[in-house]
Amino acid sequence: MDLKNYQLSEYEEYLLERTGTENVAFNDGMVYVTYHSGNNSTELMKSNDDEFVTLCINSKDRARSIQAHSDDDNSEWLDNIRFPVDSTEIDEFEKMFYEHNPDIEPQQKNNPLSGCKVTLPLGEALFEFVYADFDSLYKEVKVSLRMYEDIDLPNADNEMQDMINRYQIYRNYKWLINHLAFGSTASALFPPAITQDADLAAAMLDYYKYLIMLQKEYRDILEFCFESKYYSEVLGDMTASARYYLYRKINNMPPFVEFNEGRRLIMGDKKSPLNYDFSAFADFAQEHDIDVATLIYFHNYNHNPVLRYRCESLHEFLELELCKLIEYKVNLKCCERCGQWFTYKGNYDARYCNRIHLGELRSCRDLAAEENYKLKMEKNEALPIYRKYYRRYSARVKVNQIKKNDFKKWKYEALVKRDECSAGNITPEEYIDWLEDCFPNRKRKDK
Repeated sequence: MDLKNYQLSEYEEYLLERTGTENVAFNDGMVYVTYHSGNNSTELMKSNDDEFVTLCINSKDRARSIQAHSDDDNSEWLDNIRFPVDSTEIDEFEKMFYEHNPDIEPQQKNNPLSGCKVTLPLGEALFEFVYADFDSLYKEVKVSLRMYEDIDLPNADNEMQDMINRYQIYRNYKWLINHLAFGSTASALFPPAITQDADLAAAMLDYYKYLIMLQKEYRDILEFCFESKYYSEVLGDMTASARYYLYRKINNMPPFVEFNEGRRLIMGDKKSPLNYDFSAFADFAQEHDIDVATLIYFHNYNHNPVLRYRCESLHEFLELELCKLIEYKVNLKCCERCGQWFTYKGNYDARYCNRIHLGELRSCRDLAAEENYKLKMEKNEALPIYRKYYRRYSARVKVNQIKKNDFKKWKYEALVKRDECSAGNITPEEYIDWLEDCFPNRKRKDK
């Protein structure tokens, strides 16, 4: 086959566009994704396989060359993640590594999320990404570009040197990269890799365009697959799954999506405490060449196999998240207050999301309930009428013109009449006449 004359298909060009450019690579990460259907949650773990590779090579003097900026504070980036971040495993890994390598000075991780787990509701990573404000973040990056100078790196004459150079580039441009990447949890887990000898400004522009491209793509897909009003006369009675594959057909994509998946044994619930036959445990451990403590650990906890996916790019993860929303038949709606997609259970009428937006202290659901109540009260003519007469008659109670028991009885009846007036069963004028006649020993004022 003559590859010189080979023409890429539309779908191949689509995939190539999401791989990267001469200045930056978009598929340089590795995140392990586990879905828990019981509570519809997504567990994301950023791989730390490469985090200490450069420190574990034989020539440690060479490895120390990347320890510049060891005082970087990763907490500022982790604070941008709105969902729980569990660093237990990576913390234990780092502790063990430095105990076995006392001559290596402890340093911050290259990527703030390396080895960490982030758990969030299914779909939230996708929704957060499509509504992230990358425009504002990129404007700040453009202003800061002039502060950075290109660094001179040795040529990567072997794979290990290429890896060291890549980390060196990341560390030198960490603020620029993370400032855009940490605009959402999903993009933070898949930061770009700037290539050696790249035009830094062009690399950041390419990355920004990549993020905006994916945002538009998945906003369109969500509307096509889940929006009930979108061509309702054609798509209204189609399932989200059917609409998704129709979307792929229209856009000349294959009718299948492949993901890198595998089974992993994970720790489950702790068993009830039992009395051990320690001699039997010791004999078993010796025969099978295993530590007794490890044997007891496996004995005390249930371990279950789970399906785990390996994603190497942001685009791959977003596609996986979308497919799981469809597979689990999750109900989606646009919030009537903020206009963003959210999931809901099918046993109640959901109009507002439970998401707390930047600059607010309560969710759309809580804020909408308060706003709707205020609006209802503003339109309720019966409420100010009731308050007026309540103040009048309670003042007469204080000077003994009305007995407390009579006032208590009146209050109950006045509330019932107020609700009747609010419901439109009696007019405001009829309500006022009734209130005036309750205690007729006081001459009525002219209207």
